[in-house]
Amino acid sequence: MKPETFEIVEKTVEPVLVASIRFKGKYSDCSTAFSRLGRSLGRRISGCFFNLYYDEGYKENDADIESCVPISQPVEMEGITIRTLPAIHCISLLHRGPYDEVGPTYEKLMAYAQEKNLKLKGPAREIYRKGPGMFFMGNPKKYLTEVQMPLAEK
Repeated sequence: MKPETFEIVEKTVEPVLVASIRFKGKYSDCSTAFSRLGRSLGRRISGCFFNLYYDEGYKENDADIESCVPISQPVEMEGITIRTLPAIHCISLLHRGPYDEVGPTYEKLMAYAQEKNLKLKGPAREIYRKGPGMFFMGNPKKYLTEVQMPLAEK
């Protein structure tokens, strides 16, 4: 993906070994799951944190979310699931800005899928390429989130 163009791309994402915590709640609850994953896994982390969203649309309080982080090797930890996510073929678009303004990015991806007659298949992924640090919030206007929407096989 060329971040400077912010264009929709169709791509294949390879399988990835992840540690995850799945829950139902508010989108803001992800920070708690990410914090737990980060503290528990430390040097085993091998990529950007991301969420899988299992609901078809926006849900205010009872969203079905799986917070994930790629890891370099399997490990057993209570309350944390270790699994390999399968490869997916998806459409992807980079969003710059606060997390709560990502909605139009999803709208663009859905419009693209409809225009190209592509069938979407969940869960959607949000990969947090640039966001708040461990100690400082950073500038939300500069956050980079890659939104991936898996495609059903033709």
